[in-house]
Amino acid sequence: MFGRRYRPADASYLRSQAASGLPVRPSAVSRGLAMRIAHAPDDHRERMRLAQLLVDDLDDVAALPHCRVSVADRAQAHQHDGRRLQSKTYGYYQCDFRDGEVANARIRIYHRTAVRQQVISPKVFLNTVLHEWTHHFDFAGLGLDRSPHTAGFYARLRALAEALEVGFVLPPEQELVTHLSPAG
Repeated sequence: MFGRRYRPADASYLRSQAASGLPVRPSAVSRGLAMRIAHAPDDHRERMRLAQLLVDDLDDVAALPHCRVSVADRAQAHQHDGRRLQSKTYGYYQCDFRDGEVANARIRIYHRTAVRQQVISPKVFLNTVLHEWTHHFDFAGLGLDRSPHTAGFYARLRALAEALEVGFVLPPEQELVTHLSPAG
């Protein structure tokens, strides 16, 4: 996000960076659910139902504790300076720790855009579900005490989306964008 300060690499950062492979081998059920979400109607209840089924299946396959999904039919939390949007939150992941284990894990997704309050596209919704589930995997699967947005995190997210056959919901990789951009 904006205004990040340099922070020396800690153990969680280094482990997140190093773990770049597929976090789980998704089932055919997961692939079908992901595709249904990518083409889901605008109804936040139906999207929440499908997202919960997907997260449940990914949790089962990865042997992770349950993670509850909620979809708020409201605008994304955001900051605006009066002229421009400064930042926005598509969704977030939270969990508690009990005896060193993840408990009470939850994903919350905002269903409407920050400024215009339009329903987010199914692809953005699915991207957000997968992004937040990757945080769940980091805490519950990798045992990290925080889940930084490292290159390893994004590699796990991309590998998951590609294994689910919905890689098209993610932004293009930076290398590809660099090579496709016109020379300046």
